[in-house]
Amino acid sequence: MMRHWRVLLSALMISLPWPAPASVADAPVSSGPLLSLTRVEAAKPLLQRRLQPASVHVPLRQWVTEDGLRVAWLHTPQLPMLDARLIYDAGAARDGSQPGLATALTSLLDEGTEVRDAQAVAEGFEQLGAVFSASSFRDMAMLQLRVLSEPGVRDAAMALLAEVASRPALTEQDWLRQQESMRIGQRQRQQSPAGRAGLLFFQKLYGDHPYANPPGGLAAAIERMRIEDIRAFHRRYFSRQNAVLVLVGDLPLADAEVLARQVSVQLPAGQPAPALPPVPALTKAIRHHENFASQQVHVILGEVGISRQDPDYYALTVANELLGGSGFGTLLMRELREKRGLTYGVSSQFALMREAGPFQIAFSTRADQAEAALELTQSLLRRFVQEGPAAAEVARAKQNLMQSFPRYLASNDQLASYLGLMAFYGLPGDYLDQYLSRLAAVTPEQVRDAVSRRLHPDRMLVVTVGPAPATAESRPVRAPAAEAAAAREAVAP
Repeated sequence: MMRHWRVLLSALMISLPWPAPASVADAPVSSGPLLSLTRVEAAKPLLQRRLQPASVHVPLRQWVTEDGLRVAWLHTPQLPMLDARLIYDAGAARDGSQPGLATALTSLLDEGTEVRDAQAVAEGFEQLGAVFSASSFRDMAMLQLRVLSEPGVRDAAMALLAEVASRPALTEQDWLRQQESMRIGQRQRQQSPAGRAGLLFFQKLYGDHPYANPPGGLAAAIERMRIEDIRAFHRRYFSRQNAVLVLVGDLPLADAEVLARQVSVQLPAGQPAPALPPVPALTKAIRHHENFASQQVHVILGEVGISRQDPDYYALTVANELLGGSGFGTLLMRELREKRGLTYGVSSQFALMREAGPFQIAFSTRADQAEAALELTQSLLRRFVQEGPAAAEVARAKQNLMQSFPRYLASNDQLASYLGLMAFYGLPGDYLDQYLSRLAAVTPEQVRDAVSRRLHPDRMLVVTVGPAPATAESRPVRAPAAEAAAAREAVAP
């Protein structure tokens, strides 16, 4: 019977579209093969409607249970589903001197509890038609659950989720098996220029800061790690006072309050994780190269960027959309790939975390043209910071961002992810409601001002992994005037 339910649910999820925004298109129309011709509008009104961003309203509710568990809830009754997140402030930034602790713990959560073995846990979720996963990042550890919202099914699945989170078995045998899996992951990372470059970039940029710890851990720390270290990490960080519960789906508020209380009482009491230290900015340019036998060089350049709550977030989001954040059509993609064929792809991003995450530009290129590609990238970035984008470019970037944003909220799973970030990082409850209007309010002057203050092309970290860079004698000399002219042409509207 449950299998039939799951097949039916899959069919519903494929066939039922997300409700469209109310508009004149919602008015009744005649049926027939020429349905699309029953309403004809002039080109100008059609264009105006297309350029107007869809409004977003997310009636989020947040509260704290009597036991101290923070809860974020959203009622979406369109499908009989519940998406839940249990998020802990227990990512790699809490690993301390043992990088990999958070990942080791989350990888062991489905290996059994104090009262069930791994097979019983897997069968428990499967018999309920539930999908469970656990993962860790730099800031957080996250447990995810998707299940039917029928009360008996969802309550049992949530109880099992709480059991897995609060009473994992964490046996020596399971850790030895997982330790070998993490060793394999370390070897695979070392075989990839991009993987090694990413690791080096964070280590060189963050130094002694907790963000230098990679979520996947380090080989030496994984070898030293013992099961008691993992148990101690769980006791310290997996408490209800250090967690956020997110509930999105066909779940009325009264039921959500009861369910949150039931989960809360199953989780152990504890203390919130302490605040992370601020991230110091770079004071000078740093260049680091690691030799690697390959045909390509992977390049990452950047600096300390912004946090989740930075006031320059919206202006820098628009700037990054133009620089390298949206794929084809960006400044970097146009100049490095389309005009010169120096790389298959190049991107830029501001990685947002609790404290300042990195701003970075990354690409791979042939070893014999790596230095030329790096110099051009630095020159383009320098010019972009000095002059800033034109008003027409800012308007285009804002329109692209506003039109694409509602698509990221088109499913319970996506909404649960956004709500989890909002609750975890302490963003205001109307963050999603106000996102489009705040983005629309960004001016070209604000973009240019934010870029000039927050990006520093002459004191960035550059990490390259690949064959040794060409010497100054072997590379063609390019006059500064010619370099400046090329950059000027590249950023011209």
